Amino acid sequence: MHNLFSKKASVIALVLTLCFTLVLAGCGNGNNNASGGSNSTKTAATSSDPANASGKLTVWGWDKAWFEGTGAKFNEKFPNVKLEFVEVSAGDYLKKIQTSIAAGSGLPDIIWGEAAFRGALYELNVLQSLSEEPYKFDTSNLLDFELPLLTNSKGELVGLEQSGSPGALAYKRDLAKEYFGTDDPDALTAMFPDWDTFIAKGKEVYEKSGGKTFMLGSLMDAYTILSNQGTTAVVDGTKVNTQELLRIFTQLQSIRDNNAEGKLAMWSPTWNASYSQDNVIFYPSANWSPEFVIKPNDKASNGRWGLMVPPEGGYPYGGTTIGIWKDSKNKNAAWTYLNWLLGTDEGAEANFAVSDYILPLKSFFKDTSKLSSGADEYFGGQDLGKFWVEKVFPNMKSKAVTKYDQDIYSSSELVLQVMAQDNSFDAAQALDKWEEQLKKNHPELTFE
Repeated sequence: MHNLFSKKASVIALVLTLCFTLVLAGCGNGNNNASGGSNSTKTAATSSDPANASGKLTVWGWDKAWFEGTGAKFNEKFPNVKLEFVEVSAGDYLKKIQTSIAAGSGLPDIIWGEAAFRGALYELNVLQSLSEEPYKFDTSNLLDFELPLLTNSKGELVGLEQSGSPGALAYKRDLAKEYFGTDDPDALTAMFPDWDTFIAKGKEVYEKSGGKTFMLGSLMDAYTILSNQGTTAVVDGTKVNTQELLRIFTQLQSIRDNNAEGKLAMWSPTWNASYSQDNVIFYPSANWSPEFVIKPNDKASNGRWGLMVPPEGGYPYGGTTIGIWKDSKNKNAAWTYLNWLLGTDEGAEANFAVSDYILPLKSFFKDTSKLSSGADEYFGGQDLGKFWVEKVFPNMKSKAVTKYDQDIYSSSELVLQVMAQDNSFDAAQALDKWEEQLKKNHPELTFE
């Protein structure tokens, strides 16, 4: 078993890089009050009028199209704040931050933190607390699920969200009709209220198709959803909640044992190819997935796809926190930019106009009609904007982020590849191997 883990390590690293790149690619699209405060969002008590902000801000990031689109709208309001974008790949971002800290070479005024590594970034103590004066961002303006994703271990708000990144299930309508008798998203959501029901149906699909069709492409597809649902974190401080992870692994073992997953490595060429084939019905999907994952992998299937709420509800899938370097010499201009862009209805409208990104601001959700994206023929006429806003966002929950998140993910991926290949490898063994992997980099952790 050890050799199998060793051989898999380099492959997993490559897969993770691709995965993170795709997640990041989806994490970026954002308009109203010139003062840097929304209709309902409290404006920071900065020492000067935001309208008079000036200076040059350096921004490190990977989503240049979103940056330029929203930056142009920001500069219509604040022409004296110059924005300079330095492209840094998501896969290299955290390392570049750490290297710059070690070299004492300084950091950009605006720092991005993707979902995969933002927990580690928060603990580097380089981000300005927005909980403090003069910022005092009113967190009650955020949708309830969002705060744990933007808070460090000291309870400080250290950034705002580029997009809410809600997670759902994408499905193939023709296969849904064939195996479940309907392709209606609400009917399918009602049909699969929990994972046990989903798994039982998966067994039926496998048997009816003669072993050719599966509910999901891989155990990691299921893990992507299961591990992000609910509010119970796997790690709290340095204590690991092994029972929570065992619960997840047990559910995944059941998915394998009932042939509800197709043993395709997530993000692999065969997994990508399955989008245009008939061997997999469901895939985890964020609001960025249709443009960055589904349509590129299945270009000729107009009308074939749908989106539904997954068993046991929506979940955060990806996302990017944007914050201010605590030692920036341009904090007033940086706060004017950040607050307008991600903390106001005006900025939210700019994000939606540029990239269909939906900011998790309660004020922005008061009139959801403006978030309609219209009938999408590719998705069988479904209004994806209304789907995210009305079906997924209201019930989303989240877990506190930690500096261990990236290693938790990679350790889970290693053991789940073994679980998929070896039917004798059960949830308890998976937990043991997962602990072994995590301890290699984090001996300070205690497993309870």
